[in-house]
Amino acid sequence: MKKVFISVIAVVVLVVGIYFVLNIKPPKPTITIENNTVEVAQGSYCWGGLINGQCVDKISPPDIIKHQELKPVVVSPGAELKIKFNRKPQENTLVAYIWFSNDEIENAPLNDNVLLVPKEKGVYIYSVSAHWEKGSSSYAFVIEVK
Repeated sequence: MKKVFISVIAVVVLVVGIYFVLNIKPPKPTITIENNTVEVAQGSYCWGGLINGQCVDKISPPDIIKHQELKPVVVSPGAELKIKFNRKPQENTLVAYIWFSNDEIENAPLNDNVLLVPKEKGVYIYSVSAHWEKGSSSYAFVIEVK
């Protein structure tokens, strides 16, 4: 009987530990374009856990791309970029922006988590952000239209 009780306690502790590890940070998106997966960097976020929460303020998306040395994915003009999360964000909270510099930002319209990349050749830095019940998060990535 004592062994069963200890086993049950060990399983409960293990499950609770896994829950905390998996829910400490916001979900990371999977971004695909023309059958390529785009590397995504974590931006600023605020996320609440069962016991505690944290807010992390990061540098701007252009600086994140530079600091993490992310390489742009080469895409065709006007290609469709698809954004998916393993945990669905709250409705109407997913937004995207194109960063031309730290001072020049433009809204990038999304339609069902899909955005069309520009038709003009060049390197484009994007940020996306969303909200969930536990908090919000932003992400940065870079593409090159050729």
